[in-house]
Amino acid sequence: MIKKTKKTGAAKPHLERFTLSERIKYLRQKRDLTQAELAKVAHISQSTVAQIENGDKDPSFTTLLKLSQALDCHIAVLFTSEDLHVFDMKRLKKKYNSVDKLNPTLYYSFGRVIDFAKEIGFLK
Repeated sequence: MIKKTKKTGAAKPHLERFTLSERIKYLRQKRDLTQAELAKVAHISQSTVAQIENGDKDPSFTTLLKLSQALDCHIAVLFTSEDLHVFDMKRLKKKYNSVDKLNPTLYYSFGRVIDFAKEIGFLK
């Protein structure tokens, strides 16, 4: 969604907030998994995955852990919002075993994030 700023009327990007069920579905699809495949890897039923993705069921903490492990991401990724950015380093490490193998976009992006982290005193 693009919102216009009050001062200038110019468009500025705005990140939508997604529900937990939408995030789980998105991550499953990004990993090219069916609900049945995710359920099998997570050791839960396919109907449970469907109910969670449809927002009909709130998953327990144990189920969330199983899903995050099956989706190969940190559990925090399931709860990210526009205020929290979590790099999926586990998956990055599997895909790129060296900084030299990063594609130009990732290389540039990481450089910008590292520069910013230094700027705000998070890294030295």
